[in-house]
Amino acid sequence: MTDAVTVDARGLACPQPVLETKRVFDEGQVSRFIVLVDNPTSKENVSRFARNQGCEVGVEETSPGQYKITIDRDISSHSLPEPEPLLPCPLPQTADEGRYVVFIGTETMGAGDDELGAKLMRGFLRTLIDCPPKPWRMIFINSGVKLTTLDDDAVESISLMQDKGVEILACGTCLQHFGLENKLRVGRATNMFEVIESLNAATKVISPD
Repeated sequence: MTDAVTVDARGLACPQPVLETKRVFDEGQVSRFIVLVDNPTSKENVSRFARNQGCEVGVEETSPGQYKITIDRDISSHSLPEPEPLLPCPLPQTADEGRYVVFIGTETMGAGDDELGAKLMRGFLRTLIDCPPKPWRMIFINSGVKLTTLDDDAVESISLMQDKGVEILACGTCLQHFGLENKLRVGRATNMFEVIESLNAATKVISPD
């Protein structure tokens, strides 16, 4: 094991600092790592996540609103403490837009005819581009991830949404299941933790499928 690494999670919106911490923890290559965050919620959630893994945690406020979290991993411990629940992510602040999530769980829209459903889904994605307010995030799970990988028309529409500032998240487990983990063409892979946090933080969720 190497001695330490630093995870700079400043500027990342909740729950990304926790996800970045979990990524380093899961890699299992370090006994100590430092996480830098710039808001109290991330400071608390990163600390709680680390303690839930049986780590020792030290927190230092390096300047107003800036925190350095030192995490020491005890690889000799086999018992975990009573888990501390993570704090809910603050709702994003917007002046004139609803913060809603588009949740897409299949590559087709509606049931009855898959060919028609595929056409309807492409039409939905094209129309969404010009329908205010824009979504905060679009989440693709199960066969919905094929829209971010294999479907040229869908990828084009989703890319335009991304250009407008919409976050595009594709289920990493789903990509692996369909053998598409190396074929993601728009957005980024995510996990169930971030999916749940996104749904909890949304003011509204719509699903076209």
